[in-house]
Amino acid sequence: MRVQVLRLPLYEIGGISEEPFALIVDQAPAEGDGWSTPALAVFAEQIGARGVWVTGQTVEIVEPHLPDVVDHLLAVEVAADDADGGGE
Repeated sequence: MRVQVLRLPLYEIGGISEEPFALIVDQAPAEGDGWSTPALAVFAEQIGARGVWVTGQTVEIVEPHLPDVVDHLLAVEVAADDADGGGE
């Protein structure tokens, strides 16, 4: 049994950034090995995961290549520039 972390898209609300994640438990044997899906769900909730997926199959998490620098503006900044006449 393996436990992997699947990072979900970063988001920002009210100036607070959060990088949510989910747990992927693969190669899990059938019940009776001391682990159970409900126990894993409780564990995932306790550590702040958005969810947990348990499967007997093998799952490979592929992380996308992220750019070294992310150039973006918050929607609030764009709206303020447009209101001031500074938008493009």
